[in-house]
Amino acid sequence: MEKISCCLITKLPTYPPIIMERLTLGFFDEILVCTESPSVYQRYLLAKQAKNSTIYVQDDDCLVNYQVLFKHYNEQITNTITLPFKPRYDEMGCTLVGWGCYFPKLALNVFDKYIAKYGETDQHLLREADRIFTYLYNKEHPFNTIIQPHEDLFQDENRMSSPSNVEFHFQSANEALRKCSLL
Repeated sequence: MEKISCCLITKLPTYPPIIMERLTLGFFDEILVCTESPSVYQRYLLAKQAKNSTIYVQDDDCLVNYQVLFKHYNEQITNTITLPFKPRYDEMGCTLVGWGCYFPKLALNVFDKYIAKYGETDQHLLREADRIFTYLYNKEHPFNTIIQPHEDLFQDENRMSSPSNVEFHFQSANEALRKCSLL
C-alpha cells in the first residue's frame, strides 16, 4: 500500500478526539497535527514537512470516509464534496479540501507564484489557502472530485462557513481568486 501522510490543523488546543480515534496509523503512515493553528495556510506548511509524497487533509469539524475516498485517488487533487456545493465551486474554478482531500506533495509548488507576488503573510493566503491551492492547481490539472457525504461535528460562530460568516467567506474567497487570476 502507498504511504500517506495525514496533515491536520485546528485552532483548538487539542485536535478533536472523535476524529483522531477514527484515523488509523495502519492506513496512514504518519499523522501530523498542528494545534492552535494561526491560519488555514498552516495545513500546507505542515504538508511540506510530511515524509510521504501523498498527502491527506481534512477539517477538524467533520467526519469523512477517507478510505473510500482513497480508492478514487489518481495522483491529482482528489476530494469529496456534496452535490449542493459542487456547482458553486465549479463556477469559482476551485474546490473544497476540508471534507477530505488527497493530493501529491509536489502540488504544493503551486503556491510559489502566489507567494512570490503577494508574500507569505498575505491575508488571503492565510485565510483562503484552500481556494488558492485548488484554483492554481486547476490551471494545469483537473480535479478528481467525488460526491460523498460527510458528517458535521459541530458548528460555532468562529467557523468560516458559519451562517454569520458565510457572506464574508465567499467575498474573501472571490478576492483571493481574483488575485490568483492576475498571476
